[in-house]
Amino acid sequence: MLHDLMPDIVTVTFGARTKEIHARLKSRGWKSVGLGDWQGERVLGVSFGGDRRANCTADDLVEALITVVGEMEIAETRIW
Repeated sequence: MLHDLMPDIVTVTFGARTKEIHARLKSRGWKSVGLGDWQGERVLGVSFGGDRRANCTADDLVEALITVVGEMEIAETRIW
């Protein structure tokens, strides 16, 4: 976690992978995850609670992130 914008929004980064992770989450229907910049770094803004778009829990997000990052790891190591 980089910065808590509001009590129900958290920003996180995955370095150079942040933009791709965002795209993969969006393709899975994650409307409560936005892409932005904070102090010159690409970040995900994750909304929980008071946002009408937030329909999943932090546990759901962790599960989705594990899946997405795992897929990316497999794609990077696979010899085509």
